[in-house]
Formats: sequence, structure tokens, C-alpha cells
Amino acid sequence: MNIKKAFISLVILTTFLSCNSNKTKDNQSNTVNDSLKTVTDKVAYDRTENLNLSVADTIKKSASYFFSNPQSKDLFLLTIEPGMVKNSKSSLQIITADNQVVYSQIFDTYYFIKWIYDPDTIPTTGGQEAYEKYMENYWKSITPKQYETHFKKSVDSFFDAIYPMVKNRYADLKNWEEDINDKDFFQEVLADTTIHLFDISCFDCDEGSAIIGYSRKQNKVLTLLEHD
Repeated sequence: MNIKKAFISLVILTTFLSCNSNKTKDNQSNTVNDSLKTVTDKVAYDRTENLNLSVADTIKKSASYFFSNPQSKDLFLLTIEPGMVKNSKSSLQIITADNQVVYSQIFDTYYFIKWIYDPDTIPTTGGQEAYEKYMENYWKSITPKQYETHFKKSVDSFFDAIYPMVKNRYADLKNWEEDINDKDFFQEVLADTTIHLFDISCFDCDEGSAIIGYSRKQNKVLTLLEHD
């Protein structure tokens, strides 16, 4: 009987030690994982950290082009809402002579500042670490005055990103025929020489733009082609 009790006690002790050993290994494993997580999950520097530029009052800028009607020009209206530049919204609208909005694109006001973060030169040696350190120091060096100047310049040149396609370029569209979004509208454009096409940037994209036009058959603005 005593031998049986001793055997049971030995089994219990062995199980206890084994459980504690596993817990110790788990704790050590968690410690290692936490340590690795601290290293690999390092948060990159927020380049907008010092971007405190704000718009006090609504900004409106416009240009007029022949677009939806060959007889009267439409108003291309840029509206920048008040608020922090890195958080607020802006919009581009195309408004007809009889005050109908036929096109609207809403985008981040950050568009007007984002290119300031690309320096004229970058290091060509030192690898990724040197590059990241250089960029961080560059972003930190941007002054409030530089932000303000860049923003104003971007707003003033906004309509440079919107331009009408000249008639002799319409033939070039045939080279992109496979990428045309709306084949019916494409045929309408080729047949109707009074349709005006515009290339408008995607303001919330790093690159790319769309060629749009007003379809008289469908009585609305259509995207003919999107491209880089």
C-alpha cells in the first residue's frame, strides 16, 4: 500500500514539474516574441507631424472652358473647405451655364501639400537605412513658411492638372482603343467633332488621370479612358 502511494506521489510530482516547465518555456517564448514585436513593429516617422497648416476661410478658384455645350462655356470650380490641410476636403465641380453640376470630384486637401515631401536629391549610398534617416531629417526640417508657400503655389497652379485635349490628339485615342472604358462613347467622340475631351488628374492618387467628356446621347459626363 505504501509503495502504491509512493508511486502515485511520484506521478503527481512529475506532472507538476512538467507543467511548470512548459509554462516557463511559454513565458520565455512570449518574452522573445514581445521583444521581436518591439523591433519589427517600429512605427515609421509620421511626415505630417509638423504639418499644422490650416485654411481659415473657404477658398474658391475657377476657370471656364467649352465642355458640355459647344455654344457656352462651363465653369470649372475648385473649392477648398476650411480646416487643417491634412484633414479637410476639397472638390472640383464642372457647372454648366444654366447652373447644373455635371461633374464632381471630392479629394483630400492634402493633395496641395503632398509633393513637398519629395526632396530634390536623395542619398545614393548607405542603403535603405541611410535613405530612411535622410528622409526623416528632411521632413522634420520643413518650416511652417515652406508649407504655406508650397500650398499657395499648388493652389494657384491647380488648373495645370486639368487641360483640354486638342483635336489633332483625338487620333491618338485609337492607339488606346483596347483600354477605352466606354466603346459607345468612343464612337460618339469620333463621330461628333464638337465634343470636348479633358484630361483630369486623380487628385487622391500618386499618379494617373482620366479623360472625360460630355456625351450628348446619354446627356452626362463619361470617362473615356483612365491612364497613368
